[in-house]
Amino acid sequence: MGLQGFIEKIKERLQPELFDASVFNDPLADKTAWHPQARGGANFKTRTLKKVSSSELHYKGSTAGLLFALVFTVFPIIFIVIFFSSGFFSTEGDFKYAFLFVFIFPFIGFYLLYLHIRPVVLDKRSGYFYKSFKKPVNSLQRLTTKKHIKLDTIAALQIIPEYVRSKNSSYTSYELNFVFEDGQRYNLIDHANYKAIKEDATVISEFLGVPYWDATNLQTYVPNNRKKYVDTDAPYDSTKRYRDM
Repeated sequence: MGLQGFIEKIKERLQPELFDASVFNDPLADKTAWHPQARGGANFKTRTLKKVSSSELHYKGSTAGLLFALVFTVFPIIFIVIFFSSGFFSTEGDFKYAFLFVFIFPFIGFYLLYLHIRPVVLDKRSGYFYKSFKKPVNSLQRLTTKKHIKLDTIAALQIIPEYVRSKNSSYTSYELNFVFEDGQRYNLIDHANYKAIKEDATVISEFLGVPYWDATNLQTYVPNNRKKYVDTDAPYDSTKRYRDM
């Protein structure tokens, strides 16, 4: 195989697979992308959806997610204490490895812990979904951002499977995405537990009154209290994209 053939093969792999959304019989599904919104995904259940009240849903970090973060946080610290006390790190090269364990791995671990405890909430009282320690200021906050999304801009939900291959393992991860009236998407959660993803989608679908489309089994779930949405190309905010706060 020549260089040109190799490049063509790489291009083919990078091209998103074509998906016929007409099976859902919904004009919004037709103008929505069906390739993964967020590549990759955990091979374990990262969060559990809890119904706090009739007006509030919370995503709580899973035990597996907590243990995964602690592996990066606690174990390197224990490791470095043991080896420092034994005099293992005695040369300049050894101290480079010590720096890696003392600073880099715990930093990753603390960041994972932050993501684990960060509130992920759907709140009808404020009218927002938010993934932040900072709550939205009810109707005073008018713009949708990456961390604060108006619930009434969400027109549907979408489940997409993605085959994830790594050096040591391979698995299928499932995305649960918000879909807006203009077909744009926001990734809500992404992990390998399909049963949990499907249950979450059903609960959120009923909570918001919007349908969800499942690309895994090509089925549509329609909630009992489905709200109407306007089939339009109008953006869900004035910038046609999320703005960081």
